[in-house]
Amino acid sequence: MKKLTLFPMALLFVAHLVSAAELKTRLVNVATPEKSDKEVMVFAEAEGRVLWADANDEAMLSALRTAQKEGLYAALRFDDESGKIFGAELLEVGNLEEGYEAKSDKQSIYSPTVMNSLGDAQSLFDRQDGNTKRWSQCFNRAHGWSYDMWNMSGVNSMKVFIFFTQRYIKEYRYRWWFHVAPFVIVQTNSGPVEHVMDVSFSKGPIQMHLWTDMFMKNRAACPTVERYSQYRNNQWEQDCYLIQASMYYRTPKDLELLETQGRQELTWNLNEVREAREEAFRNHRDYNP
Repeated sequence: MKKLTLFPMALLFVAHLVSAAELKTRLVNVATPEKSDKEVMVFAEAEGRVLWADANDEAMLSALRTAQKEGLYAALRFDDESGKIFGAELLEVGNLEEGYEAKSDKQSIYSPTVMNSLGDAQSLFDRQDGNTKRWSQCFNRAHGWSYDMWNMSGVNSMKVFIFFTQRYIKEYRYRWWFHVAPFVIVQTNSGPVEHVMDVSFSKGPIQMHLWTDMFMKNRAACPTVERYSQYRNNQWEQDCYLIQASMYYRTPKDLELLETQGRQELTWNLNEVREAREEAFRNHRDYNP
């Protein structure tokens, strides 16, 4: 990538690093701090990571906000233990809508598969590839699993995105601002029940509230909303929000574009599936579409 700007590192801080890391990413949000805050939350698109910038470093904050506004890629250097940013380098000018399809006027009706039993859901779960790369991104794992459930078993799964708000992240210094996994609907004696298929965090299908409890240190209930802006614009009212989508939606950006541009995901983009598999799975060459 072409280098555009280099922000100076805080060299004194580098000496105290526990584990230096680098993330090449676009920025989703650079929070506005309160007067008493010593650090500012920085939401990275890659990995769904939340990092922290010095609230007194006006040059750094200005540059990060410019990167967010203009869709610039940045290489963020930070301490992986604390999440503190000590350097940022702009890499290239990017268009926030680059690589996305034009607005679709089609109206899609998506019908998720209803599994006959929890045993059937468990069998489906057991067939998913759990041999993931150590630093894989959740949305790529979820996309690969969803495609496999459809391609190998004919199951139309759903996806659930859990978004952690600034209120929750600040309270617990949480490392992520979102996570996503597939889920299926299982027919039970009391009716259809949603079961999340998160191979990286469970040993089988689990009900939605048990899945969210794994990430919510205070076991807060996460209300389900329909639009991305309902999460983005309400950071202090709740600790978390859920958004459900069809198996075709890969990232939070897809949810945002659905709302702002009416861009629906109507089918599989095989290039995206291959890209997701390559990033997330060790054996991706064995079964890429």
